[in-house]
Amino acid sequence: DPFGNIPGVTGSVGAGEITATLESDVLFDSGQATLKQAAKRSLDEVARVINNNYRGRPIRVAGHTDIDPIRKSGYKSNYHLGFERAYAVREYLISRGVPSSSIYIASHGPDRARATKQQSRRVEIVVVVNEQ
Repeated sequence: DPFGNIPGVTGSVGAGEITATLESDVLFDSGQATLKQAAKRSLDEVARVINNNYRGRPIRVAGHTDIDPIRKSGYKSNYHLGFERAYAVREYLISRGVPSSSIYIASHGPDRARATKQQSRRVEIVVVVNEQ
């Protein structure tokens, strides 16, 4: 797992994909899509791994939220918040040299919730290493 030693990142390897998962609490304040300063250090390392080992491979940046309806943040839905967070991560990776043509965005919003709200709120950076 090339992302395993990066603070704030959980790495995993699956069928044809390598994933770096960052909890939204690490990346963003609640209900926001502006990256925290501390998150940028972790994303710097993710970008370094991608640039050194996976340049030119497709990268999917997917935003996930919890299942609670949006009430205060001003976003129309959890899908919109998930997208904006994924977009913020995409833009930051591009600023660190990851080619924009390699990155695409997905927002799963609340559709892939996990056991807790904290685990559900996340952004996954997926390197597609073996296209089917």
